[in-house]
Amino acid sequence: MKRLLAFLLVLSAGLCEAQDLNNFKYVIVENQYDFQQEPNEYRLNEMMVFEIKKRGLHAFRNSDVLPKDLNIGTCNALNLRVIVSRGLRVKMTYEFVNCTGEVVYTTQEGIGRTKNYEKAYREALRDAMKSLDEVDYTYEKPEYIKIVQGAPVDSVRTRSGRPGQRDLKKEKIILSDNQQIGTVLTISMSSKDGLFTLKFEDEKINIFKNNNLIGTLKKSQSGCYLAITTEFTGIGYEKDGGFIIEYDKNGTQFLIFNK
Repeated sequence: MKRLLAFLLVLSAGLCEAQDLNNFKYVIVENQYDFQQEPNEYRLNEMMVFEIKKRGLHAFRNSDVLPKDLNIGTCNALNLRVIVSRGLRVKMTYEFVNCTGEVVYTTQEGIGRTKNYEKAYREALRDAMKSLDEVDYTYEKPEYIKIVQGAPVDSVRTRSGRPGQRDLKKEKIILSDNQQIGTVLTISMSSKDGLFTLKFEDEKINIFKNNNLIGTLKKSQSGCYLAITTEFTGIGYEKDGGFIIEYDKNGTQFLIFNK
């Protein structure tokens, strides 16, 4: 699964416009990384937020109350990934990763030479974050795609009353007098637990939770989809006649929609 996701990301990378820090408004810092024994150990995570804010970006820990416009309509937040090696010295590198897992920016390798691990981590952190001093950061707001939260929709259950099966519906569209009346083919698919629903309309996919619209999926030239919702961002793809959305929320999560 991870190989498939990596393949899709690599394939689409060459077709998409390159991004930099200016394309993003927020940076999300994990409250606990793999190298830590407890949340905010050595107060490193709040220090990461502080160092990023010093350079003009808006940063939050994922345990904080997050902004209401976070990833609404577009991916405007980066996740902070930490690469740590420990030996005689502590070495730290930070990667700023977008919603599809692409690395937008990588800091220099910070080095902590102090024998005390807590002090060495802090030293390495500050050293790595110095790279941001060379970035002339100014947020460039991308095109905004409005997502209406709480929009009511028809029942997402199939005719059989069971989730997870496709149900074809023809919706009439009334056009102006000089146009013909046509139909649009809509396909609905539900997740295994019936909580989430996808509605396919041509190249557009809307995602619902408990019958409320929470986001959209955009198709890239490589054939994968960028899933942007009020609850998560991730990548979607078709597989074996079904559809899978993969996203990172306390580890890699999967939403599986079957026929």
